[in-house]
Amino acid sequence: MKKFATLLPNNWLAETPQTLASRRLGRQSAERERISEINAERFLKLYAMSTSGAI
Repeated sequence: MKKFATLLPNNWLAETPQTLASRRLGRQSAERERISEINAERFLKLYAMSTSGAI
């Protein structure tokens, strides 16, 4: 495999603590949003079943 020269500095991928913290918070926020969507869907299904007399 050929190696390609790049104009990027050696530390172009280095992460600052602020970047890592914001990325971590973003993941946590996305997880909370996903969980709340699941809870909302479950609630709506149960509500629909209870109003239709299925429960």
